[in-house]
Amino acid sequence: MNIHSIAWRSILRLQQIYPKEVGEICNRIGLPEKILLNQNLTLPIEMFLNFFIQAESVFDDELISINYSRMAQIRPNYSELLGLIFVYSRHMKESFKLLQTYINIELEGINVLVTKHQDIVKIQFIADPVIEYSSLYENLCLSMLAAFIRSKRYAIKHITTKIRPSNKSINEKSVFNCPIYFNGTETSIVISHNTFMKKNSIANSKLVAFLASIAQEKLQQKQTRSNMIDKVETLLCNYENNYNNVNIEEISSQLSMSVNSLRNQLSKNKTNFRQTFNQHKLKRAKQMLKEGQSVKVISYLLGYTEPSSFIRWFISQTNITPTTFKKDLQS
Repeated sequence: MNIHSIAWRSILRLQQIYPKEVGEICNRIGLPEKILLNQNLTLPIEMFLNFFIQAESVFDDELISINYSRMAQIRPNYSELLGLIFVYSRHMKESFKLLQTYINIELEGINVLVTKHQDIVKIQFIADPVIEYSSLYENLCLSMLAAFIRSKRYAIKHITTKIRPSNKSINEKSVFNCPIYFNGTETSIVISHNTFMKKNSIANSKLVAFLASIAQEKLQQKQTRSNMIDKVETLLCNYENNYNNVNIEEISSQLSMSVNSLRNQLSKNKTNFRQTFNQHKLKRAKQMLKEGQSVKVISYLLGYTEPSSFIRWFISQTNITPTTFKKDLQS
């Protein structure tokens, strides 16, 4: 299970405000800070959750998992698609319906359940029980959604969370200008039905319909991308310009499986890790050659210490030199 680009970019925003603290956390969990700049970042849920486990001591904040969206000053402008959904939907009912789809795309293993009880609406977050620290994961989703709601200056009646802080006086604190109930049986946000149905004066039905069509397309792609090769290549994209750090042990760990299991899965697709890695690098090399980058630059970007090593590798994969490949493109 993975966390995709939008959620990781919220941590990038936190990094911009607290570079020293985020740098220390990244160092603790073994995450190169440069990876956060990747526009198509996909990393395991375990690494995402470990970030906030370490953040608790670095920021000295027991409720970091709830407070982080506020600390990162998350607003729709910084959250791209999720923000657009909230800003331009007709009302929150429409935005949450579309949001449930995008949550399913961006945050694997989390579900958003919206239910009505008389004059209130409850937005509940339910993490897959197989996820370690599932309550923490639910809190993080709650934090992001609460930040969006407050960014529209809508009132939240109360928040409920499964966690129980060790500092009992913390029960008196208010999060997102509303009461917070600890040690509950669920993780949820409660708002009034009037807030849920409040009309939005700047709604854009065409944009929302466009976002819905993108979501549907992404869901279809996700459902068909069960091939292990695709999963490995998705993770390899995160190592752009750092390919010398790639190894099968780390990739299998990010896929939450053993090295032998990954080898067996790739074998079923009539390939192995080395071949998959080489094919991925070859695609990048050809693309950069098409873009006109020099052999020297490409060799370093692909993790080779000397251009001659890259040239020998390229010949072994294609039977031609990079220079010949560029000439063939021009002709």
